[in-house]
Amino acid sequence: MPENTPLPDEDGEAQPRGVFNRRGLLGTGAAGLATAVVWGHGLRAPAGAAAAAYVPAQLNARDPHAGTVSFRTASLASPGGTTVVRILPIDRAVFQAGATFDLRVEAEGVDPETTRIVLRVAGADGPVPLLSPQPRRTSTFEDSVEVTYEGLAYPEAGSFTISAEVTSSTGSATKEVRHEVRSSARSGAGAKNVIFFLGDGMGAAAITGARILSKGIVEGKYNGLLEMDELDVHGVVTTSGSDSIATDSANSMSAYMTGHKSAVNAMGVYAANTEDPDGSPKVETMAELLKRSRGMSIGIVTTAEIQDATPAAVFAHTRRRSEYVDIMDQSLNPAQMPDVYLGGGRASLLPQSAEGSRRTDDRDLVQEFQDRGFSYAGTRAELQQALAGGAPDRLLGTFTLGNMNVYVDREVTRNPEVLGDFPDQPTLVEMTRAALAVLEKNDDGFFLMVEGASIDKMEHPLDGPRAVYDTIELDQAVGIAKEWAAGRDDTLIVVTADHNHAMSIAGTHTLSAEGEPARQRNGVYQDAGFPTYVDSDGDGFPDDPNPDVQLFFGWSNHPDHQDDFAHNPVLAQPALEDPATELAFPNPDRDPGAVVQIGNLPLDQTNCVHTVEDVSIMASGPGAAAFGKVIDNTEVFHGICAALGLEVPAYRLSSAGVAEAEVAAPQGAPVA
Repeated sequence: MPENTPLPDEDGEAQPRGVFNRRGLLGTGAAGLATAVVWGHGLRAPAGAAAAAYVPAQLNARDPHAGTVSFRTASLASPGGTTVVRILPIDRAVFQAGATFDLRVEAEGVDPETTRIVLRVAGADGPVPLLSPQPRRTSTFEDSVEVTYEGLAYPEAGSFTISAEVTSSTGSATKEVRHEVRSSARSGAGAKNVIFFLGDGMGAAAITGARILSKGIVEGKYNGLLEMDELDVHGVVTTSGSDSIATDSANSMSAYMTGHKSAVNAMGVYAANTEDPDGSPKVETMAELLKRSRGMSIGIVTTAEIQDATPAAVFAHTRRRSEYVDIMDQSLNPAQMPDVYLGGGRASLLPQSAEGSRRTDDRDLVQEFQDRGFSYAGTRAELQQALAGGAPDRLLGTFTLGNMNVYVDREVTRNPEVLGDFPDQPTLVEMTRAALAVLEKNDDGFFLMVEGASIDKMEHPLDGPRAVYDTIELDQAVGIAKEWAAGRDDTLIVVTADHNHAMSIAGTHTLSAEGEPARQRNGVYQDAGFPTYVDSDGDGFPDDPNPDVQLFFGWSNHPDHQDDFAHNPVLAQPALEDPATELAFPNPDRDPGAVVQIGNLPLDQTNCVHTVEDVSIMASGPGAAAFGKVIDNTEVFHGICAALGLEVPAYRLSSAGVAEAEVAAPQGAPVA
């Protein structure tokens, strides 16, 4: 048969080669899988021969949050030898008066030996002596010069302009940024405590699904609302980062915790043009700011590793979110140290000699925390014991080596093969209650961050039921906070997400319905009816995540993968990486025999990815009104500061500061 001869479809009709034919995907079994994969990748059979199904010899799991860090960004690259200048913090950045930050100027397309940079700082009334002497001068590339001032702070509210003039033997360029500085000095009664809930990847589908499963729905009306539904104020948050409209958890949570935009994989910093993850200019975090300005306690509770992006962004500074060991070391810095630190991630605390450790040194951070007055818990029983005689002053708990197991696996099915060596993990509700018992001892107040981490971690592998159960768990933790704050007028409760995800709910899927392939058992419109989840013990969680009529989850983006649309008793990745091609391949162990759903992601993506849509924000308590509108994610930080009436001492300002400085290449020092 000639190569371009059309192939017959299942009804004998001719179809052109190399063209996607959805009807050809309706078959089941190995033949259907092989055909779908070949067509999905746009391959052709060689002339005169049938297409052979490619089967990789090995498939590897891939971290869905892994991403390439770009050090020389497209916005700064110097095409054709043009001199380009960037100033960090960026244009339109908003600061709290007294909050510290590093100022960095990057010039590329220059001759480092002849470069001169003149910096000027001006306010509405003229020059401002912001610049401290002795900046750090570096040359990351052969044609670049960077100047960094550390620990600066705007002393008062207002509008400020920073300009840079760069000259060298290769050319010249200028750059100017505008900064807004706010004061949150309290004018009346405000919040003493803040409890901040973060549903990682918690879009509308996760919230709706949690309401359906937890409260039930009859004849179109819910039998009840979620705890987060009943908070007083509802609004919308936009989530894009400084480098892309599509964000990740590091820079989106960093926006909440610093009030500044950052880039994918970065937190507590503006992403610089350096490979050093500690080399980017820092901005003060929520933990640092509240500890030094108010003496407040800091609590972090998560179902992820405690060094993961969301919990780490409360206090840490890094360009690369995967630097777990460095993040863990930063947490022992007194200026950054949480007072309550609960979740997974024990691997980053154990000395390298201990089984499961990811450290490359002999430090035992569990012991180091205990030496600093922390009580330690490694199991649910030990957490209960730590509180039995009264709450300790500080509390550390790591309940698994990595991420904690999701609620379905941890509390419903309790499969020993899944739980492994960690069968006794606390729930998010128990950890939240424990954190409040410790933090409430501080008369100066506290900031508590509680993350439902695995909403996102289950949406990446297209596991809707597990994501929804973890959303219910987060909501019940919100209920604990509301119960604790009842009768008080000094606690702000905020619930939001860091970014959206691809999950949607299109109807129902009926296991007992007739029809092949499995998609024929998906009900939409009037055929959807209502799911048959049952909560016989009234704990808010359905007894069985796999009833006859269950939610039909759809996904706006995904790799090629097999799907029978029913709950998976054991989590299985949709696709895995073929190391021979570095491309994604449908996981043969997920729903074997099911039809391959052709993906829409780049061929190297093995998991569903974050989406760009806005997320919800809900709040109650003093200052909650600030969140009842469409706001940028950086504005959440400033809303919290306003609720607290935060006054930040600017004691780090140097009396030798200048409004204008010149840095010459040979000297590397400013001249006033």
